[in-house]
Amino acid sequence: MTLLAIDSSTRSSGLALYDGINVRYECTWAGHDYHGVDLAPGIEQALKLSGIKVSALKAVGVAIGPGSYTGLRIGLALAKGLAFSQGLDLIAVPSLDIVAAGQPLQALPLVAVLQAGRRRLATGRYKVKKERWLPDGPAVLMTAEELVESIQHPTLICGELGEDERRVLGRKYKNAMLQSPAWSLRRPAILAELAWARWQNGDIDAVKGLAPIYLQASQAVSA
Repeated sequence: MTLLAIDSSTRSSGLALYDGINVRYECTWAGHDYHGVDLAPGIEQALKLSGIKVSALKAVGVAIGPGSYTGLRIGLALAKGLAFSQGLDLIAVPSLDIVAAGQPLQALPLVAVLQAGRRRLATGRYKVKKERWLPDGPAVLMTAEELVESIQHPTLICGELGEDERRVLGRKYKNAMLQSPAWSLRRPAILAELAWARWQNGDIDAVKGLAPIYLQASQAVSA
């Protein structure tokens, strides 16, 4: 059994193939505005390079947001199409959970971030509970300056941060502990593992009616 993971939450996209024991394939790329062009050929390449046939796929995990309006819509539409056409189970995973799950467990609180356009960040706060990172409140939109003001104690920050945002957050160096770009990468293999765990527990999503998570639909970015 193999699960396909699709993440097009932001301009950074990713695909993974996972069989519960090994990550058979993983790829991330900066696709800018080309989700509709890159994803389907990317899946074809993933299957070819890993030697897996479409018929071997049994489930698809998809990043559900928050993130880019267009990117999430295209990724979810592709995941739904595969689920319908190939009879796959569908598991939707919040995009910020993917960022958080890739971080080592520690006592410090965590803020996971994604680019949300117009100088804003989609942010989610997490704490370690039951030996994993779990959300500590709802995801919210804020600027890097607003995030700085909200941090009063040592906090680990990871995810998509540009040069300007790292500089702003770096002003609070005693409390804002920035993960490196490598550790901040939103990995599709992590999405695959999260989706696989839910799938094995029978926790799947209904294809009909499933919609992306938008923090503010009226301000969703088009990139």
